[in-house]
Amino acid sequence: MFVALSTDGRPVSLAGAERWERERLMRLKRQEPFFCPACRQEVVLRSGRYRLPHFAHRKGTACPVEHEPESERHLTGKRDLFAWLIRQGIEAKLEPYLPAIKQRPDVLFRHGPHLYALEYQCSTIDESLFRERNDGYRRLGIRPLWVLGAHHLRRSTKYSGEVLLSRFQWLFAHRVPHSVVPHIWYYSPETKRFIHLVRPLPLSVQRTLAVVDSVPLSSLSFPDWMASCPLPLPPAFWERWLERKKQWRRTFPLYPNQTVRRICADFYQTGIVPPLFPTEAGWPLPRGYLWETAPFIWQTYVLLFLLGKTDRPMTASSLFQWLDEKIRTGRLAPRRLPLVGRDTHREAVGEYLHWLSLLGYLHREEGGRLHLVKPLSFPATVDEVIRQDAALLEQIRQTPALSCYCSALEFGRVEKMSRKQEKMNEMVNNNSCMMICKEER
Repeated sequence: MFVALSTDGRPVSLAGAERWERERLMRLKRQEPFFCPACRQEVVLRSGRYRLPHFAHRKGTACPVEHEPESERHLTGKRDLFAWLIRQGIEAKLEPYLPAIKQRPDVLFRHGPHLYALEYQCSTIDESLFRERNDGYRRLGIRPLWVLGAHHLRRSTKYSGEVLLSRFQWLFAHRVPHSVVPHIWYYSPETKRFIHLVRPLPLSVQRTLAVVDSVPLSSLSFPDWMASCPLPLPPAFWERWLERKKQWRRTFPLYPNQTVRRICADFYQTGIVPPLFPTEAGWPLPRGYLWETAPFIWQTYVLLFLLGKTDRPMTASSLFQWLDEKIRTGRLAPRRLPLVGRDTHREAVGEYLHWLSLLGYLHREEGGRLHLVKPLSFPATVDEVIRQDAALLEQIRQTPALSCYCSALEFGRVEKMSRKQEKMNEMVNNNSCMMICKEER
């Protein structure tokens, strides 16, 4: 830690102490004992040629606030972020202890009417601890902000624009108001740069297509950091997505585990050969990141429900009950993100239903009844379905009603809609299903 207490309770900060003369550090080290602001146990001042000066607990002591050891990277990173805020004239405190929740954020600061806790996370922590920290800050009316160490970001060496995001990294996804686009911030103390990952569109549990941008710490203000204007998807995005659909069809299920075997059994039971899942499944959606399961799997399950209920009324609520059963049995897995608001996987399903209706496959009546009114595409060979995938993409691009979908997906904008679309949204919203083209308020 950079901050400790003297015997009379004064805070003593070592932030910036690497610029002190060695004699000054040695005088401070001999001056008096220092104590941890949280547990009040004695700490020692440590300094060296290759490490930043800092305070540390003595061996054998345990502090209830310290959950993981602090690396040199973490010490440097939180000092950089603290100095970054101070340079902007923002009132900030380094490592303040909050006794009401027994937590010590890396930086606590006020900007406008809001109080923020900025955490720079370098080590992997358990999801329960992550949620506990967020809940603690929120109980005090503090808004948590998280930045990951840049060493966590892993880019695919084979495919441009593809990254590997672990479940741990997904926890750090934020979302700004009036946008469907999530983003994750990383910081590299070695290069003094923020790395901004935006518009992640999952391909599988870990593989994700995303836009990654790098910004020098010195050229970014906190208001700009919070606004985080989303970058558009690259022009080659759709071709890359089609290539991924080919890979799904050619490799699924070459390496089946128990879950994949169950999924394949469900597909076969309804007459679908797994690699020949319908062309209408496996498409990107603005809120598709709310599913951990690959898009072609959860969307095929939605289509299986619609196909199996053609002889009786279907509603969004009955569809969600059916999907909840698949979640309970482990076939499907929603992604729970504590920092993106109240959106759940149901919003992604709602977007998919709306997408199907705009393409003419689905009709919704008053009362929320759903009817499949256009036959799905069931090809006989992989080559045939690959051609159908390309043809459907062309149809998507040429369908005026899908301009809202494309805009939300490619640019993160939610455009205004017609009154007819508003009515359709209201029908599905009444069944706990949000639409993609929700009018900005």
